[in-house]
Amino acid sequence: MTNDWTMTLPVHVEFGAGCLAKLPAALRGDRRALLITGRRAMRAAGVTDRICSLLSDHEIQTRVVESISSDPNYDEIEAAAEISREFGADVVIGCGGGSALDAAKAVAVASSHPGSILDYLVNGPRPVTAATLPVIAISGTSGTGSHVGRVSVLSDRSRGIKRAIISDYIYPRAAFCDAEILRTVPPEVTAVTGFDAFAQALEGYLSGVEHPMGTLCAQEALRLIHRTLPRVVQRGDDLNLRSQMAWGDTLAGISLATNSIVIPHALSMVLGGRYAITHGLAIATVMVASLEHSRPGAIHKLAHVAKLFGCAEPWGEEALANWAIEAIKRFIIDLGLGISLIDHGVPEKDFAAIADEVRTCFGTRVDADPVPADATELALILQRSIKQWGN
Repeated sequence: MTNDWTMTLPVHVEFGAGCLAKLPAALRGDRRALLITGRRAMRAAGVTDRICSLLSDHEIQTRVVESISSDPNYDEIEAAAEISREFGADVVIGCGGGSALDAAKAVAVASSHPGSILDYLVNGPRPVTAATLPVIAISGTSGTGSHVGRVSVLSDRSRGIKRAIISDYIYPRAAFCDAEILRTVPPEVTAVTGFDAFAQALEGYLSGVEHPMGTLCAQEALRLIHRTLPRVVQRGDDLNLRSQMAWGDTLAGISLATNSIVIPHALSMVLGGRYAITHGLAIATVMVASLEHSRPGAIHKLAHVAKLFGCAEPWGEEALANWAIEAIKRFIIDLGLGISLIDHGVPEKDFAAIADEVRTCFGTRVDADPVPADATELALILQRSIKQWGN
């Protein structure tokens, strides 16, 4: 741990079953709200209508955009931003999974800044500024930590890429984690999104770019999600389990705001952009092979992960580290996420090009790994990942 660090945690979080009722108070005098959701889930669950009714009761006009896809494309963001400008939105509300929340952040930027939203990606030509509209985040899954984070991921499908906007100006003003909403998430979505939160916490804990608060949050998120996620997949109506997962997701999101993700997430960004693999699935596919690569530089931390998972064997750190990796593999299998890259439609002949893109575009994340990798080593991780799942 470095002794020199900075931390910004500006998000007001409302937590608990029924807390959505407090939404109007978070608007602080805003009179026009643009509501960003996905295409089906929140409307089908009655959440969209409930939000509109709450705001209408407080004389807040609402315009709804329900055109956001999974892994939102930049043109969806720009179309929503045009609606926002025409409507004169004071605030952007995102409701749903990570895609909806990330889209809301991007729309808040695109509504208030010139040029293409792609100009504001990391290493782009334009900076995000304080002109960004305020964002309210309403979690519809427990998976990305986006409700407490400063990252917005979007796609450019014409080029087969996924990239991120990262800025303190896109932290939500307020976030709502309401278990009554989260209980509507189907099991398969619960598993995939929950594993993303688990991976954020694991990578943040193993990362060489760490922060004392982020590391503490990552450890508790790991312990909690490993214990809770398989149960909530089976018992999605249990408000207590949903709340535990929401807390784990929040902790993982705080960790992500301070500690770096590493090789599994870097690989998944490129795999998702090129082949439209769901983010959590892509991470699960490469996680075990990535951990085996990183193990020599992470034995002490992996041994502690074993203890977080409840291993009480009186072993040395080497054996505990091995146990942790096997436990994570079992966890992935139990969630139904142990699928080969080949079965996801990724041909082996593309591995070298994938590795080159990861090394070029996400090099700082790869370098934060316990064992940084060059493109050749990244391609080997992809190759080894095939063997993890039976191909």
